[in-house]
Amino acid sequence: MKSADEWKQEFASVFFHSILTDLALIEDDLSDFEIKQLVLRALQKVPEMDVEWGEADRFGKSTLLIKKGQSLLVVESTALINTIRVLWSEYLANR
Repeated sequence: MKSADEWKQEFASVFFHSILTDLALIEDDLSDFEIKQLVLRALQKVPEMDVEWGEADRFGKSTLLIKKGQSLLVVESTALINTIRVLWSEYLANR
């Protein structure tokens, strides 16, 4: 079993590498839906973790449900989505 620090390092590495790899294939602006798909695909690549978007009527439209072992984490991801959108727009404007 991995230590918490090893798992956090692997999580960050897989998540950011996946996001950057997927963004490299995109040449246009991103909608919120497209960003949510990027985030979901990236998180689904992290070992030992199950991820899905929560039902909008129960959790809100930008809530991730992340299960690792017996723990469930509910994450409101609007700030993450907005950050990716702003950074991507700035990148496109400066290329």
